[in-house]
Amino acid sequence: MKLSLLERYGFIEVGARVFLGKFPELKKMAKRMRASKAHSGSDQPAEIDPILKVQYFQKLDAFIKQDDIVLIHSSMDGLKTIGITAEEFIDFMKKQVAEKGVTFVLPCFPTTNLTPPTEKSRPYDPKKTICWTGMLPNKFLCEDGVIRTRFPYNSLAAMGPKADEMMAHDMEATSVYDKTSAWRYCYDNHAKLLFAGVKASSSNTMGSHMAPDLMGDEWPVKDWYQDVTYKVRIDGEVSEKVVRVQKDMWAQYCMEERTSGYLKEADVLSEEYIGDCNLGLVEDCKEMMDVLIKLSKKGKLVYMIPRRYRK
Repeated sequence: MKLSLLERYGFIEVGARVFLGKFPELKKMAKRMRASKAHSGSDQPAEIDPILKVQYFQKLDAFIKQDDIVLIHSSMDGLKTIGITAEEFIDFMKKQVAEKGVTFVLPCFPTTNLTPPTEKSRPYDPKKTICWTGMLPNKFLCEDGVIRTRFPYNSLAAMGPKADEMMAHDMEATSVYDKTSAWRYCYDNHAKLLFAGVKASSSNTMGSHMAPDLMGDEWPVKDWYQDVTYKVRIDGEVSEKVVRVQKDMWAQYCMEERTSGYLKEADVLSEEYIGDCNLGLVEDCKEMMDVLIKLSKKGKLVYMIPRRYRK
């Protein structure tokens, strides 16, 4: 399988991120350049071949089987390049639920996670707090039958026959991927991953963050976690929840592109473009994590951690 330079050599991504982190103004300039490139071109929208939308939904329909759990990472910026609207995508999901008994899960990370909590921070309310993970997740939250985790960090929302069971004990979890979490339910039940209009390298939350929780004391990095206290409002009652999360400092060392490279080399992740819209597929997220854990035990982490932080 042909890999990009970044998918082969993780030090390029990490080196650039660490370098730009030391020069805030240069980092801002790089962000502006990327944004300008993303929106370059004529103001007139290009004519979209309607067959691309048909092909995309056909491939999704073939990928999704009876009783599947499907965790979707999405970008409407990507999907709209082939004419797919959020409403059409949600209608597709509803049809799959009705006809195949599929359970769909979307990351709906609350805006209350964007800054460190303080005494004045608003409580996370699973029924009202908007999410920062995009247009499709926010519209999904408004649909009848969709339920959202009460766990206040990296929340998930689900629609379908397994949604209630998935969320039943989420507040018993002490970390995002703890044994009673909705994320772990997806892992334990071999959920499929779908990257719709977005590359796995920029959105594979499980691939980038789940291994330390699964490996426990075998994770070879010291001081990986910190405890953060969030306020949660359930049915009008506000309580506090202590959550064990990855320390912010580790994000700079994450090799997101190389992670995709590892998974493509192991033949558990496939990606293709239909028109200008990415379609990424993982048949079994547990198999995906087994690959990454096996690599981790050999010293090939999805993070390029300096030696001084190793156990």
